[in-house]
Amino acid sequence: MGEGVIRVFDAKLILITGQRQAGKSTLCERLVGELRAASVAVSGLITRRTGPHDQEVLELRSGQTYPLTLPFAEVEGSATPHFRMDPAALARALDALRESFPTQVFILDEIGPLELKRGQGWAAALDWLATERYAAALVVIRPELLGDLVARLALPWYTVVNVTPDNRDQVLARLVAMISALIGGMGD
Repeated sequence: MGEGVIRVFDAKLILITGQRQAGKSTLCERLVGELRAASVAVSGLITRRTGPHDQEVLELRSGQTYPLTLPFAEVEGSATPHFRMDPAALARALDALRESFPTQVFILDEIGPLELKRGQGWAAALDWLATERYAAALVVIRPELLGDLVARLALPWYTVVNVTPDNRDQVLARLVAMISALIGGMGD
């Protein structure tokens, strides 16, 4: 099957995991480029780190980008200890997620402790995944939260892909092939 890919049947849900700075978001952005070049409709969100405590979000359907975080200040007990999330940006992005369906490919980069431990942020998107109004969906999750995500999901079948700096190119090619099979071919 290839290094870093565990496949369960022909699952429509692909869980992208890997350590911080392994290139998960970069992989998602490259995948969007490949899919759009093949005229595949892609929607959802990609987050980008813009500084040590700063992130921005890219809405894939509209192409709009905006800050996801506020200037950093440590808050004891925060679900996101490295970032200070902007509630207005989280709400705006949640609206964009709601409008992402139906689509051929849905990408959610990323689900974290805010959603899984607190039920905040983009937690509602996990319920929308259960509607399966997509041919393929990718959700980015860190390894330490993978078990929490699997327990929370309402879908029994999924594929787990572990991304490392060394396997990113191979994973990209595999994902393009997997998604092509799920949507019935690309660029044929």
